[in-house]
Amino acid sequence: MSGNQPNTYPELLYRVGTFFLLVGTGLVILFVLSESARQTVFGYFCWGMILLMFGFIFRARYRRAAPPSSGRFSIFQRLKRKPKEDKAKK
Repeated sequence: MSGNQPNTYPELLYRVGTFFLLVGTGLVILFVLSESARQTVFGYFCWGMILLMFGFIFRARYRRAAPPSSGRFSIFQRLKRKPKEDKAKK
């Protein structure tokens, strides 16, 4: 698993942000379930929103570069581009 280790501090923050998003979403879902059971726990909602906010902030600080295209659907991309090029020539 050494290949999955974050190499830089911003990448670590990105992963921590992802964790906060998952936990925050889980807490908001627990809040909705507690509301439907008529035993509302506002702590779930508050902590969920705080973690969601920190998750979005941490993930926004580090943008990962897009992975290189695998070329799996390159024929569709070539077919899509041709009509646009024909319109540009006219």
